[in-house]
Amino acid sequence: MAAFRASRALLNESKSYTSPHKYHYVEGRSPFWRKFREIFSANPEISSGLPLPHMHRFPTPGGRKEHGATAPSRASDPAGNMYYNRDFRRKYPALDMITQQHLTKILLAAPNEDGTKTLAAPGDDTSSPTTALTIPSDLSSPSAFTDVLAQVSKKDENAYSTSRLPPTPPFKRPHHILKIQKGAVPHDPHAYYPAENYA
Repeated sequence: MAAFRASRALLNESKSYTSPHKYHYVEGRSPFWRKFREIFSANPEISSGLPLPHMHRFPTPGGRKEHGATAPSRASDPAGNMYYNRDFRRKYPALDMITQQHLTKILLAAPNEDGTKTLAAPGDDTSSPTTALTIPSDLSSPSAFTDVLAQVSKKDENAYSTSRLPPTPPFKRPHHILKIQKGAVPHDPHAYYPAENYA
């Protein structure tokens, strides 16, 4: 009989919490013991520092079943979803082919210094703009771009240079130039706020 009693005690001990309450400092589970603790404890605000998991953790560890969630979009499905389709950091715009004919039209469409345009706007056949650049007869020819580029980069005779300076502005020269006053009180030049008298 004693053997059955011992085995029953072991079974009951295994069912209990791994760290039973007798090893914890329970902080007043009833009003009587709460008042008793307030009167007879040296420090009523002290805590054991070992919170009970089944009392202070909701939900308790392992007390909730975790269910798998279905992917909300195809972006989470790796099947048929290649990396180069998901990598938006490297989705640069495609390269554009720029021909010499296109560059020639850009040079001709740029406004001149006097405000006129060599090449008229698309669909505007009525206006006859003043042409500062000679438009090649065939824009698709290989020499059209070089001819227009030579005209654009041609040095203007009326441009200012070291020998042909721009006119000086009509400013008056200063009538009085401030200088340090003679006989002023000397100050330390290395002071934090150096004071000098000008006259």
